[in-house]
Amino acid sequence: MASQLPFTIRRTAASISSTAIKTPARTISASPIFQRRCISAATRGFRPSQQGTVARSHIYKTQQCTHRLKQVRLFSDESTSLREWGFEDINTSLPSDSRSPSHKPVILIDVREPAELKGTGIIPSAISIPLASQPDAMYLDADEFETRFGFPKPQVDGDGTLVFYCKAGVRARAAAQLAVQAGYDPERIGVYEGSWLDWEQNGGKVEKWDGDDF
Repeated sequence: MASQLPFTIRRTAASISSTAIKTPARTISASPIFQRRCISAATRGFRPSQQGTVARSHIYKTQQCTHRLKQVRLFSDESTSLREWGFEDINTSLPSDSRSPSHKPVILIDVREPAELKGTGIIPSAISIPLASQPDAMYLDADEFETRFGFPKPQVDGDGTLVFYCKAGVRARAAAQLAVQAGYDPERIGVYEGSWLDWEQNGGKVEKWDGDDF
């Protein structure tokens, strides 16, 4: 299944950042220097007698530059808005004996790598789905997922909320966006912005992690 994924999805895990996701489309515009480079690139190497060719080349080069800007703007516009979780949100969502029957479960997903978890531990009840080494995880079918990870895959059409966290929030947001692309309802997806650093700073509970490397 992993080999069938688009190449752009594989690159997402390594390249996407929370800053890029939050960048408003209106802040992306061509600077005067960038525009001059586009024009000079179109006319470089031509003599005055070739004015007709220069004009056509100039139009083509300018269209290319504009297209690149539109691509960046499109990426910014299409980024899904997801709920941001804080320390208290996570802390109060942890399992307890007094949970009401109507309480919808919160599935915490730690997307750090196994070596990181062995060194720090993990938030109680969280499951490990490392982003960098397993970027296709949320695209696997239920059987493939359970075979690889050893526990059931969170259902695409299930109840409750999936909250992603990492060390500082960057990988968590990337993983959350991948989950949305894999078919999960954005209303069910959240990101713990402060992630592990915030959890540790606030004295959150920690469990030892002794899972396997993937």
